Amino acid sequence: MLQAGDALPKLDVVVDDGSTTSLASLAKDTLVLYFYPKDDTPGCTNEAAQFSAADGEFRKRGATVVGVSRDSVESHRKFKKKYDIPYALIADTESKLCDAFGVIVEKKMYGITRMGLARSTFIIDGSGTIAKVWKSVKVEGHAQAVLAALP
Repeated sequence: MLQAGDALPKLDVVVDDGSTTSLASLAKDTLVLYFYPKDDTPGCTNEAAQFSAADGEFRKRGATVVGVSRDSVESHRKFKKKYDIPYALIADTESKLCDAFGVIVEKKMYGITRMGLARSTFIIDGSGTIAKVWKSVKVEGHAQAVLAALP
């Protein structure tokens, strides 16, 4: 997993409107990039709702929130519309961004081991350097903790 002090990977990404852009171009100043497992599931919906509720505060502090999962553009469109999510979602269907950030990990559930996306958040500063990392995020209160950590 990438750590504080590492450089933002130079990758092109597909956002929920179907367009392709560079990861670096998604924010002018600070980028809050949060990885979540699956659209429209209870924990991921709760996390999206918390980031959505705080989106105005993030913007006031010069930060752009962007969510990332391996769901499709169409799945993201439905998710955004259903929950009125105000920020971009990256459709990392080929797992290039997830792999670059190192958020695909071995998970064990009900005695079954599989590879899955670890809920994680990264703050990237305006120079493209990772400033802070949260690994294995617990959803409740997370968006407020990220907001509090902004410079």
